[in-house]
Amino acid sequence: MGVIMASGARADYRETVPVLRIGVVEAHLAATPPAKLDAVRLAFASALRIPVEIIRMGSYAALIDAHASGRVGYAIHSARSFAATDAVCGCVRAFRSPVAGDGSTGFRSVLVVRDSVNKQVSDLKVAYSREDSVSGWQIPNQAMKTGGLDSPQLVRAGSVASVIALYQAGEVDGFFGWIPDRPGDTGSGLTELFGGWNQSAIEGSAPLRMLWSSQRIPYGPHAVLRTLPDDLVEALGAFLDQMPSSAPGLLDILEPVYGGGYVTPDPEDYRNIRGLVEVLPSGDAAALPTR
Repeated sequence: MGVIMASGARADYRETVPVLRIGVVEAHLAATPPAKLDAVRLAFASALRIPVEIIRMGSYAALIDAHASGRVGYAIHSARSFAATDAVCGCVRAFRSPVAGDGSTGFRSVLVVRDSVNKQVSDLKVAYSREDSVSGWQIPNQAMKTGGLDSPQLVRAGSVASVIALYQAGEVDGFFGWIPDRPGDTGSGLTELFGGWNQSAIEGSAPLRMLWSSQRIPYGPHAVLRTLPDDLVEALGAFLDQMPSSAPGLLDILEPVYGGGYVTPDPEDYRNIRGLVEVLPSGDAAALPTR
């Protein structure tokens, strides 16, 4: 009995996980030369002390299929692809999510209108970019369908730049956009519409006010199969937590958009977007952008 217990005490993930396969979407690391991506692989392997493979996928739909089927044990998801994978199999858990350089850990979809406008929402003329925009269409559309937001007169602009141009020209009363969401931030965030992109053009037009905001949508997580050993997940989390200070160059490769490190997400964080994937017929829909 003593031998068995001693043997069990020494057992860890290195004895049960022969190789860790990490799935990433091609676009996530599209500009990364193979040598740099291999440096990431070697860093994971060195930290975990097991062989690591990084598998590049052509779309989030492919990543969902690979993760749900167990062909990869760890994946870097968009918020929607994680929610879709969880809806398909219930076999994944988010253990870290990225922090942006501005300190935000997610975003909110918002409806903003010209401050001088005094109309019912149903009478407003509102611009949106296009149907594949999560913040500009998918989230507001879900709110309109579920009764959380009245339906205005919608104008499809085709791009964020065109949305701003329509507002500048006075052709619409307002538009759908997004603002970063930081923990404990109580400000309206209107100076950070679209993450501050083209702010001079927005500020040069008529003042805005916010009529509606969605719930917080977290940035896409790093997630693992629930069957992976807890000590392996702890080692992965520790490696990511230390990366901003110990290997900032690796963080730049791994997170080309979000460079502020990582936080541990609440298990409920991604429930706000379950409705966006449960009503869609195929995994392809989850290949849409995070925002």
